[in-house]
Amino acid sequence: MKKTFLFFSLLFLGCASDYNKIIEATESAYYGQNYDSAIPKIRELYEGSSNKDKLLFLMEAGMIFHTKGDYVTSNKVFKEAEDIADNIKVSMTRSGLSFILSDNESNYTGEDFERVMIKFYIANNYLLQGDTNNAKIYFRRLDFELKEMRFLAAEYRQNNAARLIDAYVSESLGRYNDARVQYKNMEQLIGKSQNLIADRYLLAAKEGDSGDKSKYGAGRSSLQAYNSSMQRTSPENEKLSEVIIIHEAGKSAIKMSRGKLIQDEYFAAALRGAVEGGLRAKGAGASLAGAIAALSVAENPIPIYKERDPKGSLPKKYYINGVDVGYSDIMNNYSETAMNNFNENYKALITKNLTSLAVKVVAAVIASEAMARAIESGGRGKNNDLVSSLIRVAAGAAAGIAVSQTIAPDLRCWRTIPSNFQVKRVLLAPGEYDFKVDSPGSVVTNAPKKLIVEEGKPLFVSVRSYTN
Repeated sequence: MKKTFLFFSLLFLGCASDYNKIIEATESAYYGQNYDSAIPKIRELYEGSSNKDKLLFLMEAGMIFHTKGDYVTSNKVFKEAEDIADNIKVSMTRSGLSFILSDNESNYTGEDFERVMIKFYIANNYLLQGDTNNAKIYFRRLDFELKEMRFLAAEYRQNNAARLIDAYVSESLGRYNDARVQYKNMEQLIGKSQNLIADRYLLAAKEGDSGDKSKYGAGRSSLQAYNSSMQRTSPENEKLSEVIIIHEAGKSAIKMSRGKLIQDEYFAAALRGAVEGGLRAKGAGASLAGAIAALSVAENPIPIYKERDPKGSLPKKYYINGVDVGYSDIMNNYSETAMNNFNENYKALITKNLTSLAVKVVAAVIASEAMARAIESGGRGKNNDLVSSLIRVAAGAAAGIAVSQTIAPDLRCWRTIPSNFQVKRVLLAPGEYDFKVDSPGSVVTNAPKKLIVEEGKPLFVSVRSYTN
């Protein structure tokens, strides 16, 4: 009997930890732009974590250093994350999301599009240091990942921001064929947008390809080229340099609880059937009612991704020397990718994990039956059928409550990443310009107040914004 009570006490102690609470202090400091406070907090989490969470904490830390503007340290951290991620190569979704008892006990592997994102940040960090050659090396690695994903995953996982910036980098290095390949990939994925047609025209102009200049001529008027007085000028002017704005907008969607398991009719009915079948097969049907009733307090173990910053994720407008140069284009929506990737697999995840969850419930109820028998045999006086039945129902309820305490959604997710990535390309004459981001109601970090444009050298600008 003591062993039985010990079993239940261990179940109660098995509750899942809440990642929202674990990361709360770090995230609050990060979004408050208090990076000197966020950095030691995330370092403490990393150093105090087991191996199962190290990848996630490295991803969070890499973002904090990147947003702070410490691109060298950010790359050191992201490269450590890259080494771990490259050794995993297993999607949490494809592995079935083994959440029983608490998915927090499993390794955080990240999704394939997140592993691509790690390489994307390493490449961008090089660009923001003016190192296009090392950036190109990482874009090449990233492109290999994207090609592999096209055969294994839905198109929405493709990172078009990475493809577009890779094309711009390739152009700056004179690797025009690489740029053309990326533009063609994007045409297949998102169609021929006006800006993409403009990019194809500019590439043709650089190569001197009269055929493509004619083919994409409609895009010429969309190219934004300015002289030193911010007057529109010919985009074919070879003295102009490119300014590429990489805007990380909004706060990413995050995992949240779906609520009580019993509120999902599909999941609740399927679980009840599986538990009932298992209990009757084990001869413990008397405890079924109590077990099912107690499971009504359990959380749905499969979380849901939800948006948290729709306003901060909208396209942003820019001013150079007070001149409106238009909005950036959303080229990669991380939030939508995460939500589509996770939420569309909901019923499949239920089906795949239902048996495992039912086995846990049945095992706990069988143990409760042993406890009930021990209570009956040690009871004073004669036990009638009613008392015996009540003991079993109560024991089943105790088992259900115990298991319910261990069922919790895994809320671990990359919380410091932006909701989407926006890109804007402007051609400017060499010189110094005032720069302003029009983002009413949002916190804007990292945006430079001045643009120093050098002849023949692309300038990559990082902007981060969100609403608090």
